[in-house]
Formats: sequence, C-alpha cells, structure tokens
Amino acid sequence: MDQAERVMKDLWYGDKRDLVKWGTLVELARRSNSKHILQVVYYDATKWGRISIDSESVQIPDEVIRHFRDVDSICSLKCDVDIEALKDRFSHKDRGDYLRQITSAIHKRTERPGIVFLDPDTGLEPEGQRLKSRHICKAGPKHVCELEVAKIWEALSAEDLLVLYQHQDNRAGNEWKDRKRRQFAKALGVSDSEVKIAFAEEVANDVAFYFVKKH
Repeated sequence: MDQAERVMKDLWYGDKRDLVKWGTLVELARRSNSKHILQVVYYDATKWGRISIDSESVQIPDEVIRHFRDVDSICSLKCDVDIEALKDRFSHKDRGDYLRQITSAIHKRTERPGIVFLDPDTGLEPEGQRLKSRHICKAGPKHVCELEVAKIWEALSAEDLLVLYQHQDNRAGNEWKDRKRRQFAKALGVSDSEVKIAFAEEVANDVAFYFVKKH
C-alpha cells in the first residue's frame, strides 16, 4: 500500500474529534456505572518529518512527540473510570491475530461492567465489501470488519457497553449516521433501536459514536 494512503493514529491524536470522543466515553461511563474503558486503538505509528534549523536537518525531539502525540496519555485522564489502551501495533495482514489480542484483553479485565471502545481510523467496513463467504472480510486497514465486531460482541459480559467510532463515509452530503447504525446493528445481530448514537455537530460534524449494551 502506498505510504500516502495510510492513515496513522497518532498523526491525528489530540484534535477536536478527541474532545468529542472522550467527552462521549466519560459521560457514557457515568451513565452506565462502568468501571473500566478498554480502548482498542488500531495503532499505527507515524514517521514524523524533520525540522530544518539554519540549514541543518534535525529530528523532532522524542519528548516533544510524546507530549503532544502520545496515545497512551489518555490513560492518565483524571476521571471516575480506569482507562486502558490496547496499543499493540495493528497489522492489516494479521487481522486475525489482532482480533485474538482484543478478545484476550476483554477477558482479562478485572473491573466490570466496562466499555470496550473500537477506535479504527474510519469505522465499520463499507457496506457490500465482503465476499459471498461470511468468513472473508474485504475491509481496508482503516476499518473494522463486521465479522470482527460480532466476535468482540460475543466476548463481552452482561452490562458491558460496546462503542464504535465512525467517520463520515461520503462527501456528497448524503445521510450516513442512520445507515451506518443499521449496518452496525445487523453485524451484532441486534435491533436498530438497541444501537444508540452520540455526536457533536458544533464541534466535529463528521464523526459519530454508536453504542449498545450487552444483556
């Protein structure tokens, strides 16, 4: 895959969407009495460019990058819930291994009920991208597969919340929030009404968060 096509997690870390993201998660934790948030980061590190100082090329100091672009920093957020980030490097070629890491992390939680937050770069795979076989996912590296969210849903305990980040998937002004909610509900095998939605039009109108409680 061409380097320019890759969306890298820490390149965008700390922008306005993170305010909506973590504002939503903390509020959901309070409303559901969740004790733990497991963020599945789908992490891919950025190779940062260099700085030219008086014609000398130098790297951006590691301590500066850590301060402004460290995805682990969310774990120190002062709030009423413990936050854990699954930051193992995500490999599109080894999606099966990554899924096993996710389900393992879910089972290892010591505090429940909790929130499992799926945070891919774009969201759920495009509709109609899977092949006829239900065991093959045609999502790209920016997406989570329908089959993967179904397996993660199975691994949750009663009263857990599953939350999915979804980026707007078109630029034509067409409706997308309800369409992706229906797709998410279908992947989980629940009714559309069970999947709730959170968004903040005044802050970042191109993202939404879908959440559903396991019974």
